[in-house]
Amino acid sequence: MFINCRIHWVDTVMERTSYCLRDGESPCIAVVNAIAEHEGASPDDIGQQLYDVIDPDALDALFRPRTNGKPRSDGKAVFTYRGYRVTYRSDGWVYVVDDTAAPSGASEKKPADE
Repeated sequence: MFINCRIHWVDTVMERTSYCLRDGESPCIAVVNAIAEHEGASPDDIGQQLYDVIDPDALDALFRPRTNGKPRSDGKAVFTYRGYRVTYRSDGWVYVVDDTAAPSGASEKKPADE
């Protein structure tokens, strides 16, 4: 079970939003909600679709509980979406950072543990 928590802060170096997966929310929906939170907009106002950048079903599958029902304890997916570097971690946290403030090496995907 994940708690509902969101943190948004502005730093002198970068702006970053941290968003925690809510109960019943899939990873791909959490990413869209985190971007909306970062932009101060509604998820319905997000123009570029997530599926234009990554496969949402694959993202959800990477972080689905194991076949024995236990949650995945390690892993992350990192990709660029709407000019932001998005990190989704297996613990349900989504981090959104302006891509210009993020380290180079734009898109990488690291699967969750098996």
